[in-house]
Amino acid sequence: MILKETDGWKIFTILCLVSLLGVMEYRGMIDLISDEKSEQVEDKEQITKISSTADEMHPFGEYCLTEHGESVQMHIHPYLTIIIDGEEQEIPKDAGIYTETCPNAMHMVHTHDNTGKLHVENYTWEDVPLEVFFDVWGKHFNETGIFDHRDGIIEMTVNGTVNDDYQNLILADKQNIVIIYTSNQGA
Repeated sequence: MILKETDGWKIFTILCLVSLLGVMEYRGMIDLISDEKSEQVEDKEQITKISSTADEMHPFGEYCLTEHGESVQMHIHPYLTIIIDGEEQEIPKDAGIYTETCPNAMHMVHTHDNTGKLHVENYTWEDVPLEVFFDVWGKHFNETGIFDHRDGIIEMTVNGTVNDDYQNLILADKQNIVIIYTSNQGA
């Protein structure tokens, strides 16, 4: 079989195109062969799109206390403990103090130390839900999960009794709020 000169150029062009496609696939510029890596990227993108209760601030979370003294009528201290997969999480010191929303003040719900003691203060008595603290802290919490944990079981107790009010729990003085999250391991 004798090849014409034009046939040689056709073969050369085809080899170049195949080589170019191979390099583009290798560098991730195109995806001709679906593989596990691309599925992992899609899963990762889906995880980052999970909505959070902290995406929208509760109106009380936008309220700033500019003075602290006799004008404060409401001043209570519930206690919050968060346990994720058996490990107690630290509630940060000064959460809700001198934030972007309240640059020279405190939010209605804030902390002064990392013991889990919440300070709920206001010029008038209000029914303040637990959601306000999580919004101020910038963390997710409701019946679907806590922080970025959404694939497990969440339970909340208040003074030792199971409570399913979650973010809607109205804070009260000396409440002992415990949130326990357990991942679905092996699921």
